[in-house]
Amino acid sequence: MNLQLLIIAMLVSLTSISQTVTTVTDENPDDGIALDSNGNIYLSEFGAGKVLKYSTSGEMTVFIEGLTSCNGLAFDSNDNLFVCDYLGQAVVKYDSDGNQLDSYPVAGNASGIIRDFDSDDMIFCTYDGNSIYRLATDGAITQIASGGDLNGPVGLAFDDEGSLYAGNFNDAKIYRILSSGDMEYVAEVVANGGGPFLGFITYSQGNLWGTMLDSHEIYSINPDGIDDITYFAGNDEGSLDGDISEATFSYPSGIAFNNTGDVMYVTDSGTRNLRIISGIPLSITDNELIRNNLSIFPNPTHGIVTLKLLSPSDGTYTIRIMDTAGKTVSSLDNISHDSILSGKELNMSTLESGLYVVEISSEMTVITKKLLKL
Repeated sequence: MNLQLLIIAMLVSLTSISQTVTTVTDENPDDGIALDSNGNIYLSEFGAGKVLKYSTSGEMTVFIEGLTSCNGLAFDSNDNLFVCDYLGQAVVKYDSDGNQLDSYPVAGNASGIIRDFDSDDMIFCTYDGNSIYRLATDGAITQIASGGDLNGPVGLAFDDEGSLYAGNFNDAKIYRILSSGDMEYVAEVVANGGGPFLGFITYSQGNLWGTMLDSHEIYSINPDGIDDITYFAGNDEGSLDGDISEATFSYPSGIAFNNTGDVMYVTDSGTRNLRIISGIPLSITDNELIRNNLSIFPNPTHGIVTLKLLSPSDGTYTIRIMDTAGKTVSSLDNISHDSILSGKELNMSTLESGLYVVEISSEMTVITKKLLKL
C-alpha cells in the first residue's frame, strides 16, 4: 500500500503540472452547463434567454432562444434537454434538435436541475422557494425537500452511490438530501475573500466540486467528510489562461466534467466565456486513496490546520510545507505514527497569504495536498 501511494503521489504531482486552462470566447455563456451523450457541451446565457451548443468539433452555435432566462440544464437518457427558465418560473423540455416538447410551470424560480440517479425523472430546485422537487416522466411534480437548511439552492449533484447533494448559493453550504427529505450537513465552502456565493456543484473523481463567484475560485469537497474542502484553482479576478497554478477566473458559475473526468468546463459569468481545464488526473481510485488517507482541515486557513493521515504505517514521518516554486518554507521531522493518526497541528499564521503544498513522507510514502493560506 505504501509503495502504491508513493507512485500515486508521483503521478498526481506530474499530472497537476500539466493542468491547463483555455478559453472559448464565442457567444456569451455565463451560467449552467450540461453535456449530452455525445460529449457536446450546452451552456446557458442567462439574461438573453439562450442555450448555446459547443460541439465536439469546437463550433459554438445558438441551440435555443426565446426563453425569459436560462439557468440550470440537464439531459435525460434520450438526450432531451431540460432548461430551468428562472424568471419564467418553468422547466422547459426540448428534443435533441431544439424543438420544444413541453413546459412545466414551477412555483418559484427554477435554478438547478439534474437527471435522477436511476430514472429519467428530473430533480430541480427553486432558489426563492428553498425547495427541491421531482419532475416525473409523466409531468407530475412533487416536493422532496423544503426549507430548513436550504438557503437559495442552485447546485445539485449525485455521487456514485446515488446520494443527492444540494448547494446553497446564499451561504455556500452543501447538504446531503436524504430520501426522507431530511438534510445532512457536508461542508461550508469558505473562500479566500469575496462573498459566500456558491455557484453550481458537480461530482467527479470521488469528489464534489463547486464554483465560488465572488472569490473567483474553484474548490473540491469530500462528500464523506465534514468541512473537508480543498482549494483547486483561481483567486484574483481575471481571465488568464495557461497553467492551473496561474490561471484566473471571473465570477465562475457553471461547472461540469466530461465523461472520463479529466476535463472540467466552467462558465465565467464576469467575462461570459467558457473556460476549459484539461489534464485533470483520471483515476477515481487513485484520487480516493489520496483523499481518504490525507486530511487537512480547515482548508483554506487563517492559521492553525490539522493534518491527519488516516491509515499511517509504522515509523516516523516528515512534514514539509512548500511554496508554489517548490521552496520549503517550513518542515517538521520525526513525527510519530500516533501523532499522525490522531492529528498533527500546523501553524500557518506566520506565512504569507497564498497557495502552498503540504507534503507528508516516510520511508515508503509520499503524499501531497494543496493548502490555501488566507
